[in-house]
Amino acid sequence: MDDRDLMAIRADTLFCFDARGRMLHSNEPSGRPAPRLFLGRTLEGDVVRFGASVPDTVARRLEEIVERLPPIADLSAPPPSLDVLREALTQHAPVAVMGGGPAYRFPASIAALANVVQLTDANRDLVRDTFPFLYDELAGRQPCFAVLDDGAAVAVCISSRNGADAAEAGVETLAAYRGRGHAAAVTAAWGAAIRESGRIPLYSTAWENLASQGVARSVGLIVFGADISWG
Repeated sequence: MDDRDLMAIRADTLFCFDARGRMLHSNEPSGRPAPRLFLGRTLEGDVVRFGASVPDTVARRLEEIVERLPPIADLSAPPPSLDVLREALTQHAPVAVMGGGPAYRFPASIAALANVVQLTDANRDLVRDTFPFLYDELAGRQPCFAVLDDGAAVAVCISSRNGADAAEAGVETLAAYRGRGHAAAVTAAWGAAIRESGRIPLYSTAWENLASQGVARSVGLIVFGADISWG
């Protein structure tokens, strides 16, 4: 598949949809409201998804605008301003939230790193004090991996989104343990496990999250697109 196909799989992994193919909420245990417009840009083309509340007339207008956008040429920096899309969406309702960032795929070979433990129901006490949300949501976030210190998880990589064809990583490290390579270690272990399950491991972050982009580089991840969403 090309990068546009991969972005389409990613979009369908990130959200839950109604019968019309409109986004309802994020695809996670504590599902959050979906944006009204999701745009995934790749060198091979764009992928668009609309929220369930967007009127058909506005959706058609937005589709026409996207079709006329110049091709994206650089995935190393935020895409040029897309004020025309924001203005068209504002005709429906004011834009309250906007965000986006690079999307990554994993390399063909994922190097396994040491000192990583897989989290299961049998050892979920490892996150009770340090990542209490994960203690409650572990079943819906599998597979999950952790780096431990003194009997507790100090860095974790979880399945922030789980789909039939792909899963997206969610990584968190306690502040006192950052900068030691723990995030890269758990991310690599997670990516290998997703691939072993027959699915595609994916990773994304915000343009302003330079630390997360650094983790992606450490694992050898490859930028294949960039997304923007408006709520």
